[in-house]
Amino acid sequence: MEQVTLYGIYEKEFTYDAQTAVLPGCCSVTGSSGMADTVYTISAFRKGEGLYAVRIMPEQQGVYRYRILLAGNGETEEWKLEGEFVCVEPQAGCHGKVQTMEDGFVYADRTRFLPFGTTCYAWIHQPVQLQEQTVKTLGDSCFNKLRMLLFPKYMPYNEEDPAVYPFEQGEDGSWDENRIVPAYWDNLDLRLCQLSELGIEADLILFHPYDKWGFAEMTQEASLRYVSYCIARLAAYHNVWWSLANEYEMLMKKDMQDWDAYGSLLQREDPYHHLISIHQILQLYPKRAWMTHCSIQSGNIDFIPAWKKEYRLPILIDECGYEGDLEYGWGNLSAFDMVDRFWWTVSRGGYCTHGETFHREDAVLWWGKGGVLHGESEPRIRFLQELLVQLPGCGRAAAHGPHTNPNGKTEQEMTDADRHFNRLLERTPVENLSGLMAEVPKVISTDTWLLRYYGRTCPCFGWLNLPEAGQYRIEVIDVWEMTRETVLHGAAGRTRISLPARPGMAVLAVKEQEDELL
Repeated sequence: MEQVTLYGIYEKEFTYDAQTAVLPGCCSVTGSSGMADTVYTISAFRKGEGLYAVRIMPEQQGVYRYRILLAGNGETEEWKLEGEFVCVEPQAGCHGKVQTMEDGFVYADRTRFLPFGTTCYAWIHQPVQLQEQTVKTLGDSCFNKLRMLLFPKYMPYNEEDPAVYPFEQGEDGSWDENRIVPAYWDNLDLRLCQLSELGIEADLILFHPYDKWGFAEMTQEASLRYVSYCIARLAAYHNVWWSLANEYEMLMKKDMQDWDAYGSLLQREDPYHHLISIHQILQLYPKRAWMTHCSIQSGNIDFIPAWKKEYRLPILIDECGYEGDLEYGWGNLSAFDMVDRFWWTVSRGGYCTHGETFHREDAVLWWGKGGVLHGESEPRIRFLQELLVQLPGCGRAAAHGPHTNPNGKTEQEMTDADRHFNRLLERTPVENLSGLMAEVPKVISTDTWLLRYYGRTCPCFGWLNLPEAGQYRIEVIDVWEMTRETVLHGAAGRTRISLPARPGMAVLAVKEQEDELL
């Protein structure tokens, strides 16, 4: 009997005379009696002229049986293909698909997943040698999530025509989503497999506005068929996430009903229920049942707790600007700015995504085409990642909103002036409160540790409000120099910590009995 590893892909090819890219719901898959009612209905997808396939991702070990049933040329004629395979233990290091848990993420086997993403929008549309270089760079980096486009991109530094397109063009010049170009999709398969082997989640952006070829203007019917093809062909990869759009408001031919249709289609037809989000330029998309997390473009990271309260979903700051030196405001953050925004995001209870945009005469910028990294932020982002991975549990930020008093006093500590100030806060429009939100301490914590980040401020000392019970070891962390210095043992209660009065400092307090973990 054929074998496939847990969370791997079983693929069955077959020949069939049809003209559509997707044969909907033609394959039923059932697990053996030892599994918990494992039943999938899967569509077949076109791989070439007269060649179709179904892909199955087993999520439990055991024997699976599949049955492919297709209508023939006659009204009652049917074509059947049946078989079975056994799912065995997963490959080393494979934890399955990522899913949400409360305001964070875990793999299918319940291993914690901390997103540390980067962006290479159009990397699969570049020459093969450059694509391979991108894979090598990713393998040497700390990044475990990659934002990437399926359609080619046209904007400054991205003005070349790709060698192949996803679809053939019809006689009128429009794209025919039923006539797929095998070379494009085969290459995408290769790249998704390579990312999977590196432990990198592929955050696939289905639509975007930076286009000169007409993909952004496909009809709604054609767009839905394209999304169905992506589901049929790509959903069996355990490392796939769905992003409906990059900057959805800029796709002028699509409205909210269109976006909701794509989200609902993914939610309904993806048998594995991968993560789904949508990215904005200005206006966050309203909460929908198909959303699993928020993918946000913003430099106003202090609003993360307010967004968490509104959406009740994990918050990813997928675009906060890029490390680089371009003439555009979004593309000239210093390396320290990029690192600061990662720490800032994490300390507000969210997750951050990196990008790099250094000017090059050959126009090969990491954010657009991949290649190699030239900046200084990646090692320092890795430093933060390694620290968080070492800490037990998942740190949570204190809940607060725009009208939160940044002084953080308890009811017993408040004076009449404090209560008057709170009443003023409640009457103040949200847009006038970003400065006060920035003053709320940037802290995440669990029952056994607390991490506070001071950002660009330069205090000579700070205070930690630790539990009276227990003793804590205190470290001062320099996020740029990547140093950790223990400055105090046995701390408890309200504790004063000396700081070097320079930006980019953090303080970590860990219960003494947890020290062996660090």
